[in-house]
Amino acid sequence: MYEAIENSTEVKDSIYRKAKRKDLITSIMPFAGLIFISLFMIIVTKGTVIKQGNLLVLLNQVFTISLVGVGAAFVYSHGGFDFSVGASNGLAQYICVLIIVQKGLPIWLGILAAVLIGVTDSVLVGGLSALIRVNPFVTSLCMRSVCIGLLSMAVNGSGGQINVSYQQFAMFDSWVLKLFVLVVVILCGYYLFEKTSLGKSGKAIGGNLLTSIQSGIKVNQTMILSYALLGFCVGLAAIFQVARLGIITTQSGSGLEFDLMVAIILGGFPMAGGAGAKLLSVIIGACTITILANGLIIWGLDVNFVNAIKGLLFVIIIAISYDRSNVKQVNITT
Repeated sequence: MYEAIENSTEVKDSIYRKAKRKDLITSIMPFAGLIFISLFMIIVTKGTVIKQGNLLVLLNQVFTISLVGVGAAFVYSHGGFDFSVGASNGLAQYICVLIIVQKGLPIWLGILAAVLIGVTDSVLVGGLSALIRVNPFVTSLCMRSVCIGLLSMAVNGSGGQINVSYQQFAMFDSWVLKLFVLVVVILCGYYLFEKTSLGKSGKAIGGNLLTSIQSGIKVNQTMILSYALLGFCVGLAAIFQVARLGIITTQSGSGLEFDLMVAIILGGFPMAGGAGAKLLSVIIGACTITILANGLIIWGLDVNFVNAIKGLLFVIIIAISYDRSNVKQVNITT
């Protein structure tokens, strides 16, 4: 009997050690990936990737993905999904320009409108998913089509593109303001994600939906609030993108959703959500995907080939890291 107890203890210790080793590897890999890719790109571009002129480009790209990524962390932590963020971001850019430039209304009104566009889109994605009980991938594709259609009609009706005067948005191209906004968003996001019931409930839903419901967690409410935070970050990022790019086209915001997904995966953020979801993972992933894409272009690769590499990388990491034991449908009305 004592021998059986001893063997059982040894098995438990072995399982514990393996789990601890796996957690350590999982936490180290994103940092190791960032360091490896950074060093590799510095070598193959002969240092061009870290020159002053290019650093500003990197910082702008990291700013956008990190800002939106903070909101996305809440959605992905419960196993949610939103493929419409790029399209809603482009539409938010247009509405912001329409109000401030074409209508001559106060800047604060344009900012509010851009944020409302982002929040409305994401809340509809999460709300409709919960209401009609379908995967958020479906509702996000529908909202993506709606936003792209509205943006295309508006821009084509204005001659195919809308140029923006830099002077009207110069204040939003200040790195003092950008760093302030990013730090505030990250700190607020960290507090909500790690210290409040919203973040804890989201991770609980991602870990086990049925247990979360039985524990009294308001699943639909948590989901919709998470999507609202994502939409807020999408709309906020749109304002700074207008200042940096100075032009609105039918392609505005395009690709943001995919860069965001790749960043989340590269940062070690679990696609199925759960307790392993960490806000820092999104920031690490944003830095990694930005340096990778920028470095490959400087190295001389075609933009389309760079996108293909990002897609291949996304599939490979998903195949390796996705937790197939936790596949579930998150749309259960409570």
